[in-house]
Amino acid sequence: MSIFPRSPKNRKRSRLSSRKDSSWIDDAQELTRPKRGKSCPRETQHKLHAQIGAIESLLAKHHATEAQRELMKKQNILPPPDRSAHKRAKRVLTHAARRRYHAERSIAGMRFLFLFCLACGIGWWLIFSGI
Repeated sequence: MSIFPRSPKNRKRSRLSSRKDSSWIDDAQELTRPKRGKSCPRETQHKLHAQIGAIESLLAKHHATEAQRELMKKQNILPPPDRSAHKRAKRVLTHAARRRYHAERSIAGMRFLFLFCLACGIGWWLIFSGI
């Protein structure tokens, strides 16, 4: 058994609803919830019209960029790259991996500093020793 368990008791979150005592609430009150009213057909028609308009504008923009790309190809101009695909997010390192990475970087930096100072010292010695 380790000193620091993976899931300490003080960090566990429990659902309060499962332990909640609801014996004082009447069953009739609980069942009578206000129902959502049906939307009128005019409202749904307006929503659909807005969605169709958004899709049409998106398609128009896409067709315009494709036409511009074809025109540039005909004029022997290299068109800009197509960036329609989203870039993949960088993989996030865990805390331990990040700590190891930075420790390795600092060790490499100290090693470079030592070797650089050693090379400068040897160069200084060669210049001023009269060899």
